[in-house]
Amino acid sequence: MRTDITIKNDLIEIERLAGCVRNFGRENRLPEDLVWEIRLVLEEIVTNIISYGYEDRADHAIDVNIVNTDQAITLRIRDDARPFNPLEQPVPELEIPIEDRGIGGMGIHMVREIMDEIGYKREEDSNLLVMIKHKQ
Repeated sequence: MRTDITIKNDLIEIERLAGCVRNFGRENRLPEDLVWEIRLVLEEIVTNIISYGYEDRADHAIDVNIVNTDQAITLRIRDDARPFNPLEQPVPELEIPIEDRGIGGMGIHMVREIMDEIGYKREEDSNLLVMIKHKQ
């Protein structure tokens, strides 16, 4: 089963996205912990896109696709924000006290820890992030 949602680059849209994830989980009879992880990952990535990806205040579409198969959940996010490859971001230095670390990076680290596979590519003027969570 699959669901597609297009949201605007407005943080108010995060709640609508969360509702779609909850509905997707119910319709697919997914375990609550898996739905929570999907929601958390999507909220982190989409919040970053909305908060840091655009140089203007115009409306932009962010397309989110969720696919459930017997083997995995696949998340695809496409946006027209400035190029950003989260896989190129350094892993935070977790052994350093939090007050001594630089700002940022923990959300992307969390996404890397939750998801089993992550791929990024720039296609024309769009970022495409594909994340896969294998079912155990």
